[in-house]
Amino acid sequence: MKLNIKYLGFLLVVFSIVAIASCNKGGKTKYEEYLIQVDSIQVADTVNLGSKFSVVFFGIIGYDGCSSFSRFIAERETGRYKLQVVGKRKTGPNIACPEYLPMLDGEKLELLADSSGVLKIEIVNPGLNQILSKEIFVRN
Repeated sequence: MKLNIKYLGFLLVVFSIVAIASCNKGGKTKYEEYLIQVDSIQVADTVNLGSKFSVVFFGIIGYDGCSSFSRFIAERETGRYKLQVVGKRKTGPNIACPEYLPMLDGEKLELLADSSGVLKIEIVNPGLNQILSKEIFVRN
């Protein structure tokens, strides 16, 4: 009886080691970044100088559950903000992607109104010259 318990314990340890080692076999899961297509934005028409304001984004992130929102890229130039919305996609061997449509659904970016006058918000979409833009007024 004592021998059977030791034997079962030994088999359990060997099985655990094999199971853990097989999980890391093959390639690793990786993430690739890409530019998300923004369909529309919401932003206030007028904001006060020195205040923060939100740009709210809408659009499809990807076509299955392996795609998700990653980050914003914001470049400030004279009289405008140039914005990009970046997604990430899970890739690798044996990846099973859930079937659903991930959306931006009002993802927000806070920006600073640091100069008075007209401020142009430009969203760079994938493709050549695919820019969505809106102008807002920054008052003193």
